[in-house]
Amino acid sequence: MIIKIFTGPLNYNVETLYQKDEFEYIIGVDQGCELLLKNNIDIDLALGDFDSIDVTLLDDIKANAKEVKEYKIKKNYTDTYLAISEALQLEHDEIIVYGGIGKRFDHGFANMNLLKLGNIVMKNDDTLMYMLDPGTYEIDNQFKYISLFAMEDVKELSLQGFLYELNNIELVVDDPLCISNEGSGKISFNEGMLLVVQQDE
Repeated sequence: MIIKIFTGPLNYNVETLYQKDEFEYIIGVDQGCELLLKNNIDIDLALGDFDSIDVTLLDDIKANAKEVKEYKIKKNYTDTYLAISEALQLEHDEIIVYGGIGKRFDHGFANMNLLKLGNIVMKNDDTLMYMLDPGTYEIDNQFKYISLFAMEDVKELSLQGFLYELNNIELVVDDPLCISNEGSGKISFNEGMLLVVQQDE
């Protein structure tokens, strides 16, 4: 099952970014529920403090969602964190988060770190982010740039086929060496954790 989380900011086009899968579970987060309603996408779980939507819309959300979890505005965790926590408790193959990347650097940074929790992809119209564990991966990059950042020190990192290639280097957490690469290719490493950011201008 693929779990799909729709959250803010709503800087993405659902019609072009979202494709329905046979086995999917849809979580609407706060204003993400409004987007789902407008696009006639069934909501399995509506979640959040709902402080970003019109109060009158909340009744529509509750009437259309199969399940609703409403939280107080004053709480310890963001709505997106709570949604991912819910998703991780369900049997799944992948979690896709639509949104989560916008003008608020603090929220974007917090959401980026949530990618460490599992097989999670975060995307909007011009950005795709995910984490890689040690292994070998064939990357088909459909964006202009691809950047790699070590979230833990990475050992024996090799890049083949990209504009800038590397062979068995160590990439430490504060090294920006792998920013703004281009093209597609093979990534391999045997220790650490990599953040991959594919992005247009």
